[in-house]
Amino acid sequence: MSTVDAPSGARAPLFFISYSGAPVGRATGQPAEHLSRFFVDLSVHVSELVGPVTGVDAGFLDTSIAGGEQWSPELLQAAGTCQVFVPLVSSALILSDWCGREWDAFSRRRVTPRHSSASVHETAIVPVTWSSTSGMALPRVLRDIQRFTPTAPDPGIAAHYQREGVYGLLSMEWENMYRVVVWRLAQRIVDIHRSYVVEPWVPASVDELCNRFVEEPQ
Repeated sequence: MSTVDAPSGARAPLFFISYSGAPVGRATGQPAEHLSRFFVDLSVHVSELVGPVTGVDAGFLDTSIAGGEQWSPELLQAAGTCQVFVPLVSSALILSDWCGREWDAFSRRRVTPRHSSASVHETAIVPVTWSSTSGMALPRVLRDIQRFTPTAPDPGIAAHYQREGVYGLLSMEWENMYRVVVWRLAQRIVDIHRSYVVEPWVPASVDELCNRFVEEPQ
């Protein structure tokens, strides 16, 4: 595998949001608004929990890429240096070649525990239910990894999130449930960051990557 050097002044994102849909910078209406709010809220919580870290941005969300466009060096750099990969699971994500390649880029990187009490089986991939995928055949990489589920005194919060997704919670204006989910997700991201190091690997081009949703490793 070949790699490219980090651009001068590049900032590694602590988490990377993998999402399929209309680019935030071009879309209008509810989907773009919900995604933008989710990213901002999560970034604020993560920043509050970790404090200022030199050379690190809280998160990365690409706001321009769409099918048929070239991947930017910024996107490849972010996918190859972030510490936690957060795919927003939806029907669109499962069908997205781009998102399958982002998953591949992150999954090739080595995850090393920072201390002896940390599990050696951590992937640093935290799938989040964005919207319902009921009735869809899930790719093996998604079936084989546990999706994020928030812990809360009220078990109904986790049940509603699992059924409706973050997008559904926002659409139905279930504000309190949404806030619990985002806060617990921020805590999970920071816990991984403090317990593991994900070694960087930045592909020289997208041609080095495969769609992990359709190409199963041998």
